[in-house]
Amino acid sequence: GIKMQFENTFTPAPVVKIMINIGACLDIPTGTYIKGVRGEHILNGGLGALTGVVGIGNNFKSTVMHYMMLTAMSRFEYAIARTYDTEVNIHEWHLRNYRCYKELFKGIDILDSSNAEVQARWTITDKTLYTGDEFFDKYKDFLQAKRKAEVKYRITTPFVDRDGKSNMKVTLPTFTEVDSMSEFVTKDVIAMQDDNSLGDAGANMVSMRQGMQKNRFLMEIPGLANGAYDFLLMTAHIGDEFNMDPRNPKPKKLQYLSGGVKLKGVPEKFTFVMNNCWHCYNAAPLKNDSTKAPEYPRDSNDDLKGDTDLNVVTVKQLRSKSGPSGMAIQLVVSQEEGVLASLTEFHYIKENGRYGLEGNVQNYTLCFRPEIKLSRTAVRGKIDKHADLRRALTIASEMCQMNDLWHHLRPGLLCTPKELYDDLIKIGYNWDELLNTRWYWLPIEMEKGELPFLSTMDLLLMREGSYVPYWFSDEQKAKLKLPTPPLPIG
Repeated sequence: GIKMQFENTFTPAPVVKIMINIGACLDIPTGTYIKGVRGEHILNGGLGALTGVVGIGNNFKSTVMHYMMLTAMSRFEYAIARTYDTEVNIHEWHLRNYRCYKELFKGIDILDSSNAEVQARWTITDKTLYTGDEFFDKYKDFLQAKRKAEVKYRITTPFVDRDGKSNMKVTLPTFTEVDSMSEFVTKDVIAMQDDNSLGDAGANMVSMRQGMQKNRFLMEIPGLANGAYDFLLMTAHIGDEFNMDPRNPKPKKLQYLSGGVKLKGVPEKFTFVMNNCWHCYNAAPLKNDSTKAPEYPRDSNDDLKGDTDLNVVTVKQLRSKSGPSGMAIQLVVSQEEGVLASLTEFHYIKENGRYGLEGNVQNYTLCFRPEIKLSRTAVRGKIDKHADLRRALTIASEMCQMNDLWHHLRPGLLCTPKELYDDLIKIGYNWDELLNTRWYWLPIEMEKGELPFLSTMDLLLMREGSYVPYWFSDEQKAKLKLPTPPLPIG
């Protein structure tokens, strides 16, 4: 054969395009399991490098985006974020009320800039301070400076590098939000608007000029942001698309976006560059059909008829580069507390054939925590009280999603929650210990003091004897009665 004489001078891209686990049923639809350095199986899913969240007004676009960003940011100590509020309507007091804000940062107020010696980790600015082009230039300066200094900010991931044995290292992630891209306006367009009254011929150029500027933003930023490990999230509005010739309808530009509507104020490239683009729609109060009070009250006093704090919003994947497009899930959202991740996971399994739930419609338990008695009116309070129940709900919801969405898994790997629960006990595992774990990956440097890692895929492989948690001691391993694996480990 011909021997290759040419030298390959190209540097390969990272072997894993990292995604950050965010829960709330958003990881399985966007991810895949990858074997880590210690033999664990890591779900590389959740928040990708570029994320779009779109919808009409009052459908929780910003709330969903903030949940995604804050949850991902909380995984990385010292990570910083910035939000460019083009609609000038973000209230910091409201963000501080979000459940994820109060819980994930362990009481640290990441918006607080009162201490001159400690910079706030999250900065929110708006177009009263920066026009779109000024924000764009400042953002690019940040990305370029971060890229130049990336050696100082290296973190060690649990993913395997190209050599097949060492840990892959990446730059510490940072985060940016643009809320919304539809209202992103540059200085030259503002000048054009000032120089032309409504109806003037020159006013017709305003939208075209602004479209060119946004197109430039969307052309330049993906490479810069990805290269600097800055995770960028943007919202955009959806509105009616008017067709002047009803006999010749315009072709749909997005397969899973309803006909007769379009993204407003953003170029087509908005959806092309996204790793994931979510459409929020059909938001409505989540009320009980009989009582008309919240379906899942906070406590026995939370029974006000007509209370609209608790809502459910459907989010559909319009375009995904890491999972199926067109699939939809329902997020449970509190107007006061934002996205409620564990309640979302409970709602998902309840609405999907009561997956993993045992008992009758009124009183039931989750099979992984049979000692915690549940009911419609008590489940929200029990979720808030019991960390092990929250952990169990993540496992059950991920198994349910794998059963519904993943058809590539080899036969016999998936089982029912009850089978998983019983079979692991027979092997010798203790569910109190298994539920005292975390499901999301962290940088190795930031694992100290955190719960040990155990994914849903790890649990399924433990059931068949193909995996034992890497953090088990020799004494713990010796007590296990492992079955013979049906297939080679790997």
